[in-house]
Amino acid sequence: MSARSSRASRDRTQAHSRSARDLLEGIRCRPSLSIPYAFGFVDRLTAGFFALVGTLYFQETFGVGPATTGLLLACFFAPFALLQYPMGALSDRIGRTIPIVVGSLCYGLGILAVGAAPSVTTVALAMITVGVLGALVSPATMALVTDIAAEDERGLAMAGFNVAGSLGFLGGFLIGGTVASTYGYDLAFLTVGGLEIAIAVIAVPAFLHWSLTKSDRLDYDRI
Repeated sequence: MSARSSRASRDRTQAHSRSARDLLEGIRCRPSLSIPYAFGFVDRLTAGFFALVGTLYFQETFGVGPATTGLLLACFFAPFALLQYPMGALSDRIGRTIPIVVGSLCYGLGILAVGAAPSVTTVALAMITVGVLGALVSPATMALVTDIAAEDERGLAMAGFNVAGSLGFLGGFLIGGTVASTYGYDLAFLTVGGLEIAIAVIAVPAFLHWSLTKSDRLDYDRI
């Protein structure tokens, strides 16, 4: 290896080390970031769950083929993607609390409804509802990260949010797949939907502590 390549490799390693330390330091200095990070983890976990467990569940329970399975997944992912912008604008108008807390509670209940739906038609309707609710939660949660982070640390804070989300997506495969294969689909849906409901309930005291105002301009660092 040439001296130039060796130096470049060391620079990349040092840069990565600095970034990791900066990320941990940012969470230590602003522990309130752990709240949107936790929501990001669980929200992406549900997406990973649908991508793997949902696919198997639809095929085994309703006997549908790949085409119908893809359409059922699209019932979730299409509204989730297409409604990000209007839902983000809504969170700017009404604040973060209702989209995140109430939205997550309803989102978790929607996941339970998908697992309890008796037919392909009702599953499709439940998946559309869950996709809309997911779109309500997601941009508000990302916006909360930027609300909390210092102006010169927002990029790093969003990087941490994406790390949490990526780990959550992986967790959707691992947790959902493990529970479904060991205990069945009913408990898998109950576990994932319950996690979404639980994180919303756990977060309520934090939002109350922030003394929400109409403008939602809060003293996030006092948590």
